[in-house]
Amino acid sequence: MQQAPFVFFCRPGFESDCAAEVQAIANTYELAGYANAQTDTGYVRFYLFDDATSERFFEVLDLEDIIFARQWFWAKAELEDLPLDDRITPIIEVGQEIAVGKSLLVEHLDSDEGRELSKFCKKFTTPMTIAMEKQGLISEDSEYRLHVLFLETDHCLVGYSPLERSSHLKGGILRLKAPKNAPSRSSLKLDEAIQVLMSRSQQREALRLGNTGADLGAAPGGWTFQLVERGLQVTAVDNGPMDKKLMATDQVEHLKENAFTWLPKKPVNVLVCDMVEKPSLVADLMAKWLESAHTQHAIFNLKLPMKKRFQEVADCIDLICDRLEDADLTYYWQAKHLYHDREEVTVYFRLTSKINS
Repeated sequence: MQQAPFVFFCRPGFESDCAAEVQAIANTYELAGYANAQTDTGYVRFYLFDDATSERFFEVLDLEDIIFARQWFWAKAELEDLPLDDRITPIIEVGQEIAVGKSLLVEHLDSDEGRELSKFCKKFTTPMTIAMEKQGLISEDSEYRLHVLFLETDHCLVGYSPLERSSHLKGGILRLKAPKNAPSRSSLKLDEAIQVLMSRSQQREALRLGNTGADLGAAPGGWTFQLVERGLQVTAVDNGPMDKKLMATDQVEHLKENAFTWLPKKPVNVLVCDMVEKPSLVADLMAKWLESAHTQHAIFNLKLPMKKRFQEVADCIDLICDRLEDADLTYYWQAKHLYHDREEVTVYFRLTSKINS
């Protein structure tokens, strides 16, 4: 009998990368399993071979640790050919065999077909939630989140995830509106990165009025804009022109210098970098800044190759970690293929010991 699959949401076109990463996690814990991934569907199913290893996998999975997944849950039931006049009753019936949750997410995938279900899922959420509450399937005391993922209007997966190790957002997507005065849409990447990769306390520490930042490869200023909005004084390093409105804030110093060789005279609180360069070169540059304590926090993008994207990202992160360990520095890192990312992954590194400014 086939085990209930674990479902991982991802950007369409990156299913093989998500599958490779999930497989690597299973291998780390010596859990035998296999992925089923179809191109451009926006999700991956991962199967283990028995109840014990499935339970163990559920216990160790944490969305923070998975780069190419936006959301995940354990799909304990799959319902097909749902009666269109009453989808709720069959879902309630299987839900009673699964778990009690603190909340419910009615979700769809980010594929072309999935997005067509957006309005349906939004409309279905309230009656489904009310029905689950009446049946005692939703409780404030629960440690779980319930998921109903519709693949078609009569076909869904039903399951659950741990509240603290999955996303509270539908599909794991943080939807942001482009700021009116932002110099470019790339500004949204850093906005999302800050909200997803940094905790509230980390944001308060790093992004407060009077702190300093550096933006390597800054022009025209999309990422600099986000730092300025949060009150930082920013050094923007790029040979290209910066946005005039941004420069008029008097919070930006524009240096037309080589972003790979320039270093600040004093450490800055935050370093950001979104350059179209080989990921290994960017990783080496970030390692140089961090190991020399030129910054406490670094947020940067790694542009992805066409093939073996997960392996490339893993190699770049390993390079930085090795350099920091050689320098006897303690650190925290997290990486994510964000909603506003395309052919890139956003990485956050933080030195966990204070540096002298």
